Amino acid sequence: MKINAETSLYCIFGNPVKHSFSPYIHNAAFRKLQINSVYLAFEVENIGEAMKSVKTLNIKGCSITIPFKSEVMNYLDEVSDIAKLIGAVNTVINENNRLYGTNTDAYGFYKSLSNEIDITDKNIAVFGSGGSARAGIFSLFYYGKPAKVFIIARNKEKREIIKEEIISSFKKIGKNIENRLVTLELKEWKDIEADVIVNTTPLGMFPDIDNSIIDKSEIPEGKVVMDIVYNPVKTKFLGYAEERNCSIINGLEMLLQQGMKQFEIWTGTNAPEDVMREELNKIFIDKS
Repeated sequence: MKINAETSLYCIFGNPVKHSFSPYIHNAAFRKLQINSVYLAFEVENIGEAMKSVKTLNIKGCSITIPFKSEVMNYLDEVSDIAKLIGAVNTVINENNRLYGTNTDAYGFYKSLSNEIDITDKNIAVFGSGGSARAGIFSLFYYGKPAKVFIIARNKEKREIIKEEIISSFKKIGKNIENRLVTLELKEWKDIEADVIVNTTPLGMFPDIDNSIIDKSEIPEGKVVMDIVYNPVKTKFLGYAEERNCSIINGLEMLLQQGMKQFEIWTGTNAPEDVMREELNKIFIDKS
């Protein structure tokens, strides 16, 4: 990969960010398609100053990760409708020195799930009450038509806030989901019949690999089970689900799908999925 004076720069801003796999998959895609671009990781303290640098240095596009996904919206010239509704931006494109922000996390979540199952009229149980749960639940109603989505979390205040904010967001676009979004305590979740079960919490992430959001006996047979954790690739939760004859979706899939969408937004070119998937799997194995 030759870098010269005409090489375009893309990057990721976050803190911490040195663990990011994004440079691997995006640079692999640039190489495959012979696009004269490079993608780097920048660990920054001030996202406002970082966004100034995007214009100053003519950085063509950037990924935004923790903890700046909401704050960065204050420094953009335009924000997509979906990013406004979710309240988070993870993708920025520099168009003639105007910064446009959008969100591909929600798309990545939905795409990972919909590649495995048509969620139309399905009951979906989502464990968690953080930002990942919010983006995931939002995506289910934005891109699909589930029967019901259950927010299952210990923290009553957080799960109720997510519920009300998501309902409010959809009312703004003329969509009433009030009767299809339900909150539950952990102990109540076994009372529902879920077709899909998703973990959006960090439980089971390295080094805490021996924990699962629920026990194996609580996982119904033959369902679709997804975990957004990607280290390890097969969490304890997914291992339990596999033993219960469930179809499983690991966190690498969401990472890949949201990254492919970013690449397409930036370049206007179809992302080379096979190459990006292979690179992601290879790098993950090397780092494990």
